[in-house]
Amino acid sequence: MDLRQIKLTRLEWNTIEKPVSQEEKQILTMIDKGYYDVDIHYNNHTSMLLFLKINNNFDSMHYYLYDKYFNKIINKIKKRYYPNLELSFETQKIQKLNSTDSIKVQNLDDKIAENKQYIFEYILLDLCSYILKYINKGKTTYTSYLYSLIQIQKSSIKHINIYVIDFIKKVIEIGSKNVTTKDILKNAVDYIERNDYIMKYKDKTLYKHQKDIYEIFKTKKHHPKLVLYSAPTGTGKTMTPIGLSNEHKVIFVCVARHIGLALAKSAITMGKKIAFAFGCDEISDIRLHYYAAKDYIKHSINPITKRCYCGNPVCKKEGRDIKYKDGTKKIDNTNGSNVEIIICDVRSYITSMKYMMKFNHVDEIVTYWDEPTITLDNEEHELHETIKNTWQNNEIPNVVLSCATLPKQTEIGAVIEYFKRTYSGAVIYDVNSYDFAKTIPILSKDSICMTPHSMYEKYDDLKICVEYCKNNKTLLRYIDLDDIVQFIYFVNKNEYIHEACKFENQFDNNIGNITMNTIKEYYLLCLENIKEEYWDTIYTHIKQNEKCKFANYNLKRTTSLPSDQSNNDLYKSTELRRTQSVFEIEKPKNDKKCSVLFTTQDAHTLTDGPTIYLCEDVNKICKFYVQQSHIPIPEFQKLLAKINKNNILSKKIESLDNDIKRREEMTSNNDDDTGKIKVVEKRHVDKETQQMMNEVDKLRKQVLYMSLDHQYIPNSVPHQEKWVGNVIPNAFNPTISEDNVKDIMLLNIDNSYKILLLMGIGVLLEHHHQDYNEIMKRMAEEQMLFMIIASSDYIYGTNYQFCHGILGKDLDNMTQQKTMQALGRIGRNAIQQEYTVRFRNDELVYKLFKTQEHNTEAINMNKLFG
Repeated sequence: MDLRQIKLTRLEWNTIEKPVSQEEKQILTMIDKGYYDVDIHYNNHTSMLLFLKINNNFDSMHYYLYDKYFNKIINKIKKRYYPNLELSFETQKIQKLNSTDSIKVQNLDDKIAENKQYIFEYILLDLCSYILKYINKGKTTYTSYLYSLIQIQKSSIKHINIYVIDFIKKVIEIGSKNVTTKDILKNAVDYIERNDYIMKYKDKTLYKHQKDIYEIFKTKKHHPKLVLYSAPTGTGKTMTPIGLSNEHKVIFVCVARHIGLALAKSAITMGKKIAFAFGCDEISDIRLHYYAAKDYIKHSINPITKRCYCGNPVCKKEGRDIKYKDGTKKIDNTNGSNVEIIICDVRSYITSMKYMMKFNHVDEIVTYWDEPTITLDNEEHELHETIKNTWQNNEIPNVVLSCATLPKQTEIGAVIEYFKRTYSGAVIYDVNSYDFAKTIPILSKDSICMTPHSMYEKYDDLKICVEYCKNNKTLLRYIDLDDIVQFIYFVNKNEYIHEACKFENQFDNNIGNITMNTIKEYYLLCLENIKEEYWDTIYTHIKQNEKCKFANYNLKRTTSLPSDQSNNDLYKSTELRRTQSVFEIEKPKNDKKCSVLFTTQDAHTLTDGPTIYLCEDVNKICKFYVQQSHIPIPEFQKLLAKINKNNILSKKIESLDNDIKRREEMTSNNDDDTGKIKVVEKRHVDKETQQMMNEVDKLRKQVLYMSLDHQYIPNSVPHQEKWVGNVIPNAFNPTISEDNVKDIMLLNIDNSYKILLLMGIGVLLEHHHQDYNEIMKRMAEEQMLFMIIASSDYIYGTNYQFCHGILGKDLDNMTQQKTMQALGRIGRNAIQQEYTVRFRNDELVYKLFKTQEHNTEAINMNKLFG
């Protein structure tokens, strides 16, 4: 994570102009419009009436469309699976449509056939067909379809055909006769957690915390306010300023610059008028995005240099706007009256504040401080003094402190008292939620799910944990649903909980009321009401039945090459040593612990998407995975030979590039419309320079393309056949393009990083390896990499889509808040996949589930913000 408080680089400017995906834009639009309508929602599916865009004559159209499109389907379902099903509307007559609607329907027949997967009635009827089909066969497997039908019919899609709805109600009534809430609970993992229908067809809505903060700023406008804004990572906190900017001017403060750049990219996509203040000491350092421009700099003579401000020594365009070669005008950055959001680092906050106060009243401005606890896990940090000075010199009376792990009011009393003392009549608001739609199980170093009921041998320790979970329900997201269900069944069946808390006494027989949230809340109720005298029996049963979450394929070494026979010079450039071994795969055993050999035998456990490995010593982990990749020495030797040749080419190219830069005269200007460095004038290239440029092109063409045999690329088919014995369909494997490989091979980085890339493993390095990091970030965003290895600095604000996370052994001193932030890197996808967080040190997990005696972040917050 780059905490440098300096100006943005060319690469960083370029990233903010890249538009987000259409799906992301839909969500951003909802966040933006949701400020005025907190109940806003959208669904990518539509009813037949809305698809046809018929806005009147609904009553006659419902039956007309039913008869034309749905009647045959329903009759076919009835005839095949449930002939006795009676429908009360079959004798109705079709009313005649007007000619306009009739022509429209006829013309759209082909289009309807092509878009059936988006028309909601067809989806509902498919589910009805499955339900009645399995009922007809006497099978209970229809229950998942019944549950799906009940849940997705709650969607906000308007004008669903009323006759189709009537049919659906009858199917639900028939299907529900032999299904109980216990049936849903027993199969909750499949029916709820892995239910593709629910995830795909549910409405997209604002999170509760977004609704709450919008309401505060819409209705509580006339007094100073400090909003303590806490919600799980990945639930849109960083994008909330886009909505707030509808009625307020927002100063977005970020300690980590990449968080601010993520907001900038989204804000620009939405057409917001934004400005930037990174590494600024004066107002003149602030830069406006083109959308925010109010005035433009005109051609005029500098009285000192006697030249025009455009830089052209012969300019005679006095009074006209200065334009660049692409036709855009040079912005006057001193006029920020249009700015809706200014994004700044901590160092530049006071400058940004004064800038915004020039054009707006302080009551109209909101200071939105994102992740204020960054660096506060350290007793001392170079940024602490900057943070303290920033807070003490703040003049904006409306402040949001936004963080997934923000300390509670009771822990930061000094901060609250300071704010109330500084701003008369100030009110403190708490905005928090524990919204989650996915389970991300926590796994121990032995790959066993860690849950409260399996962690505490002593009853009193369990009770303390339960009380903590009740007050910190975000933790429910990380308790495995499958383990919860088994525990609930066990304690209910054996009557180990009090009578009033039994499942049947807490839930009626409405299966639609069984959701992931209600099950997990009931789990806490069970834990809270276990009869103490049975706890030893329960705990013993749990520990005796613990199993590794994954099948473990043990490898048996049959032959080894002694270390003295290996070629020590081979690994000189990567400082690696190993022996060459041949392995045989034994049959899977589910009672043995799994390891972290993710380039070989454990790769298949990383499914659906990329993995992030967080640790302190990145180099150590990188060398470990190169050593454990089991690349044969001859193959390894060929790779190093190619790498070394590419390294020689890279040095020659770098030397020539530097010579070319020195020979060329370029006039660069940082004051263009987006702040990007733009070449305005370039001198004629002489013959010698052109020869050097031609030589660079020749050298680039000589770069050797490198690739590995697929049996060494994690989760490729040959790799799985070698290490697993069969192919697991959802095991995630990388896709590394030839262009990316060539780009990396020309960079001045350690050889081990280049070899790892060939296996689909990237590394986030210190900020001085910027070119390499930018390539890695792009590949991570496009989900090309199998794994990214990163230091704990990347725990905050890394928004890539990871399905699995590994927390290394050397993170043992990490605070509870920082551990929660690490967990927040996982499961940010918009869909339900298989997720895990795997700890190499179990003690970190125990820290998560209890109150800290020494909260370093809260102590430092009181010291710096108090």
